[in-house]
Amino acid sequence: MYKKLLENQGLTLVELIITVSILGIIISFMYTFFYFNYDTLLRTGTRYEIQSNLNQAMKAVEDELRYADEIYIYDKKVEGGFDNSKNYIYIKDNNILIKKANSKSKKLITDNIIINDLVNLESYFSLTNNLITINIKGRHLSNNEEINIKYTMELLNIKGNYDAKGSIIEYSYTKGDDTY
Repeated sequence: MYKKLLENQGLTLVELIITVSILGIIISFMYTFFYFNYDTLLRTGTRYEIQSNLNQAMKAVEDELRYADEIYIYDKKVEGGFDNSKNYIYIKDNNILIKKANSKSKKLITDNIIINDLVNLESYFSLTNNLITINIKGRHLSNNEEINIKYTMELLNIKGNYDAKGSIIEYSYTKGDDTY
């Protein structure tokens, strides 16, 4: 028996080639599986980042406009710039900005997400009676992933009937007691 063990010299070349070939096939399947999952994770993460960022921007816009008394929507830039005593929500340089009275503009979208130019959309903002609709298409800079968000909300304190579309919202509200 001891003599049989000493005569066994190891693997033959054919056995070694078959083993390496089987390992190569298994590793290629594993690589394909892991690469597919990693790519899916990256795309899902990007979509989540765009959606959550646009939803946060919509929430900020909703907080500003929900109790507005007066809203005017313009289709182009206000002549002579913005009135410093009024509030504005507008699209500029592929970003959504809020400018409150007597303060500077504040960006609502992070730097790696941009708002696309209007493509087959009538306008960013539209107002009909007491309903305002916001139609925004966001795009991630790293892989050009796009998401379109259309958000409609009811304005609770609006005075009068309006019907307007455009890319700049001018609004004002009178703060009173919180018994709406």
